[in-house]
Amino acid sequence: MSKQTSNTPPVNLKEQNAVYTFRIVIRDRDHFYQVVTWLNNNVGKGMDKWTMEGRVLKILKLGQSANPKIYIFKPDFDPESALYLSLV
Repeated sequence: MSKQTSNTPPVNLKEQNAVYTFRIVIRDRDHFYQVVTWLNNNVGKGMDKWTMEGRVLKILKLGQSANPKIYIFKPDFDPESALYLSLV
């Protein structure tokens, strides 16, 4: 049997299914929990509403700031309200 190779890159299903995608800089653990609380209150709780890329708390534990992508799957989300996250 021969192995078939494909030149197409893997598909990021989160990015493909997300209604909105944006990056945010998270400075420390407290800032992370402020962002998560805001997302839970304004978008809704659960991975079907929003999710974050990567292992953010592990990066913060190393003393570095994280720059994850946030994927929002809720179609009635107002993207202009996400500007508040840059002010938190």
